[in-house]
Amino acid sequence: MILIMEEKVFDLVVVGAGLMGSAAAFHASQLSKISVCLVGPPEPKNRQEVEIFGCWHDEGRVYYRISPLHTWQVVSSRSIERLANLEELTGIKICTKTGCIHIYKDKKKHEENIEVSRQLDLEGQDISHTWKNIFPFLNMPEGASICYEEKCAGHLNPRRLVEAHQKAAQLAGTHLLKEIVMTVRPSETMMHRWEVVTESGTVLQCQQVLVATGGYAALKPLFQHVKPGFVPKLELRTQTVAFLQISEEEAHRLWRMPCMVIRHPFKNLDGGYVVPPIKYPDGKWYVKMGHGRAYEETRSSLAEVTHWYQQQSGVPECVQQLTQYLKYLLPEH
Repeated sequence: MILIMEEKVFDLVVVGAGLMGSAAAFHASQLSKISVCLVGPPEPKNRQEVEIFGCWHDEGRVYYRISPLHTWQVVSSRSIERLANLEELTGIKICTKTGCIHIYKDKKKHEENIEVSRQLDLEGQDISHTWKNIFPFLNMPEGASICYEEKCAGHLNPRRLVEAHQKAAQLAGTHLLKEIVMTVRPSETMMHRWEVVTESGTVLQCQQVLVATGGYAALKPLFQHVKPGFVPKLELRTQTVAFLQISEEEAHRLWRMPCMVIRHPFKNLDGGYVVPPIKYPDGKWYVKMGHGRAYEETRSSLAEVTHWYQQQSGVPECVQQLTQYLKYLLPEH
């Protein structure tokens, strides 16, 4: 069954309602006289029954400004400023300011971080020799160089970020359709240029299409009618995350714990990141740790990616390494 949506022709249809697509729809909705439709599935309640997943199905992501890369600093700083405006506009709490510490083995890179922070007035502090006075509950790798970014750093809730962007977009007139797109095809009429077809048979007519589906752009036949045989060349790599469950009392004890960006190896790990205690939807508190490039694995098919998300176990050896590193950083656990 094919359903043409009210014969309406949108100026723009954004395919993919995750972090990228929701943000794109919001910003497009701020342009005058632009009609926007955002289409994509919500977070699944049962992972075993779907094949589309999003990296935003979580409660914590680290954000910070300090980096030797100028582009990163500019984009990150401006994004953080916009998050505050988005919270005010929607009333949805997105960010938690905990500060962030950058842990380096390479002293030269640490000094570059400090210098860039000084030049851009980001207020990064060198606490290589004083960290114990500030964070007595932590343990740091021996000889590590440490930069403390106290302001405008912490963790954000990606679920709330998607919700806020979608709410703000809808306030500006964006239409939200919670369906999975099957394909994009050229129009056969002169009234519009493109048609976006969902798996349920809905056809969205539009002048422009923005595909923001992340890795699924290389896994689903979205472009089969645009250019037969075309598949975007994307390298899809996995990431394993370890969660350390703690008690609510312990979470309160660690209330001053900052986020950590670690560029210091530990056993087979080449570094990683740590998100301080967050209360998850199951009512429990977790400290989360992820890794760098070590233990990444490639996936090339929809079946492989679907299995990866559904199993929810990651790479077992990586989980063990992350757990050991996390217990090293939090010695009382």
